Amino acid sequence: MSSQPRAALVCLDLQRYRSAGLASASVIAACQKALEEARRRRWPVLHVHARPPGADVRPLPGIEPRPNEPVFLRKGPSAFSSPAFTQAAHATGGPLALVGFSLQDTVLATAFAAADRDLDSEVVIDAVGMAGADSPSAQRALTAPFLTLAPQGRLITLRDLFHEEAERFAAANLP
Repeated sequence: MSSQPRAALVCLDLQRYRSAGLASASVIAACQKALEEARRRRWPVLHVHARPPGADVRPLPGIEPRPNEPVFLRKGPSAFSSPAFTQAAHATGGPLALVGFSLQDTVLATAFAAADRDLDSEVVIDAVGMAGADSPSAQRALTAPFLTLAPQGRLITLRDLFHEEAERFAAANLP
């Protein structure tokens, strides 16, 4: 059995109001794939939602939380604005794989807050939506300060997230 902690998937604002005008179909599909794969691997899944007045706060179709998956309500830009989320994130022990909306606010705020708490975080860049064009150059520009200021943080792809985890698991279980 692996002595390394398991990753936890953090689904940020996978809600209808957040995806309107922000998400390409490929980002939503990547979030859904991340969620399906994390569930298949029995990773902890932590959902974080906001409840702004008058917004359609329902989860995106196909990405709804299951009854056994906690949903935390954030009051600030970061998931860590919820004390219950902070406890749950620390309890996972593993890196936090961040997916959802939006890169320029909730995702980066959560990634920086994780760094402040000495928690590793991985921004799954192809499963993160952002306002405007989802261009790689815009993503690089927005994430450069995070990579500079949070050395334990990483930008990864969905493919890399699950491939690396499989390699670590296999190595930990070699005779």
